[in-house]
Amino acid sequence: MTIGTLFAAILAAMLAVGCVVENPPPPPPPPPPPALPQGLAIQPSSLAEDAQANLWFTILGTPKVGSLGRSGSVSEFKLPPVSFAANIVAGADSNLWMVGITAVGSAISGNIIRMTPDGQSTIYELPGNWVPEGLATGPDGNLWFTAWLGANPDGNVAIGQITTAGAITMFPMPEPGTGPTTIAAGPEHSLWFTEASVARIVRIALDGKAVEYHLPKGTLPAQITAGPDGNIWFTENFSNRVARMTPAGQVTEFTLPVSGKYEAIVSGPDRNLWIAVNRPGATPDSAAGAILRVTPSGACTVFPLPNNASVSGLIARRDGTLVFSERWVTGGPTRIGQITTAGEITESTLSLKR
Repeated sequence: MTIGTLFAAILAAMLAVGCVVENPPPPPPPPPPPALPQGLAIQPSSLAEDAQANLWFTILGTPKVGSLGRSGSVSEFKLPPVSFAANIVAGADSNLWMVGITAVGSAISGNIIRMTPDGQSTIYELPGNWVPEGLATGPDGNLWFTAWLGANPDGNVAIGQITTAGAITMFPMPEPGTGPTTIAAGPEHSLWFTEASVARIVRIALDGKAVEYHLPKGTLPAQITAGPDGNIWFTENFSNRVARMTPAGQVTEFTLPVSGKYEAIVSGPDRNLWIAVNRPGATPDSAAGAILRVTPSGACTVFPLPNNASVSGLIARRDGTLVFSERWVTGGPTRIGQITTAGEITESTLSLKR
């Protein structure tokens, strides 16, 4: 899920809150501030696993982060003054790192947040008015992120690097409005990221030098990961395709049995690719999530989520399972799901505070 998509979902939920019509006289009291629907406000979103095998998650629409211990215990931690966090990852320093977003009206600003395993957070402001988007741990042990100037989709873009000590370096890209979003460490000891607005995959070396690979016009590269075969794999939004790119830039596309909005792609412990996708639901404006298993040769198996829940995050864990977060657009249960490499799904209900 992108920052823009997440902000739009929160804003839409706020606007969807109904008002009660009073019959004067007497005049009604001032209405309370609009609130997010309970299910949306407290649902886990992006996921990460720490060095102690605890599961960490950002919480949709709230300035908090949660952790789920191996024993099943849930802890919640407040963040610095931000509206919400997204795109959490485990750092090489055994801390958790995430993107922090602050929304005031239509204005959006961002920063990078480091959180220790005991919940202590440090905020790092970016130079200028850069707003981070995707975030990944690089092959050099630093954190790398995509960024838009002022969160403007038509504005300047850059790739940023932040060391675990908090030193930030920005590498501006030569062309504005290219929409860099997700980023992942990959082959050639480099970072690879998607540019959906211009149908490109870009490789950036640790010294900031970038190489662009053009895709067919109309392609919407979305989620990206390093595959178990030494190649880069990425999804193509709102299509029934996933693609493999060699380090030299040669692309092979594979047709999937479903299409929709892809929320994550990861390399699984079984040396297959695993994809989280939201498909059109049974009713208008609804979505139904599924987890896909794709072999390196392109064979795909679909595992629908129970109860037509939609999915917002997916990671592979060191214990050989995969974990996903569920999202209910109009409210509903707060759940974390687990899927084995054989496709067996179990769910855990979380009790999170508002």
